[in-house]
Amino acid sequence: MTALSLRAIPATRRASALYCATSGSGFPLLFIHGFGASGDEFQPLASQLAKRYQTIVPDLRGHGRSRRLPLADSIERMATDVGDLLDLLGIGRTFVVGHAGGSAIAAHLAADQPARVCGLVLISPPAITPPERRSFGARLRDGLSAAFNRNDNAGDHDAQACQRLLQKADYRAQLRSITAPTLVIAGDHDPNPTARQVREIAHMVGNGTSVIVRGGSASLLPKHADALIDVLAPWFEQQERTA
Repeated sequence: MTALSLRAIPATRRASALYCATSGSGFPLLFIHGFGASGDEFQPLASQLAKRYQTIVPDLRGHGRSRRLPLADSIERMATDVGDLLDLLGIGRTFVVGHAGGSAIAAHLAADQPARVCGLVLISPPAITPPERRSFGARLRDGLSAAFNRNDNAGDHDAQACQRLLQKADYRAQLRSITAPTLVIAGDHDPNPTARQVREIAHMVGNGTSVIVRGGSASLLPKHADALIDVLAPWFEQQERTA
């Protein structure tokens, strides 16, 4: 992949610009990673899909190679960051793929900019009811601390901040207002979201479809990339014909 050069960004926008890697050509395809991760988690998918699409893979603020930027204090701010990045790249319409917490960001982007997002994929999205979100956030605490790779106060603070974002990530209103065709995917052994939760999320979207990957778990993205490609490739081709 090719990293977006900050030198190509107007000086007034460089300080707030997300790190971004791009590859391929064709219709744009934006990936939004989960909390405590980076765009690298999409490498198995992006490398395959870049054969047909222009893949756009940013690191969210406070994550990966965008660590120079402070963590956002809301899902809305993160969605704004991603929208600003698309403006910088001159991207109009695009497909969007969100993973885990990145799915909530993707949903906000699709709801706020319906003319821009012409197809949405949510992989293992966060739970949508408050009790389920609280339970999920509590289980993720240790994993988030390890993901930030720091055993100091700053790393613990970042982990707590991401945990709070996940626990208050109520994006049901955004799901209900999304007009883009939406695909919601999880593994049948994934504890969050469960197959029932996936169907509920897809049902909230006017044009939503759910897919359960057999044998898939919470590690759906790294361990079942081929199964995801088998689902995503024909779906994107179908949406591209009507985009």
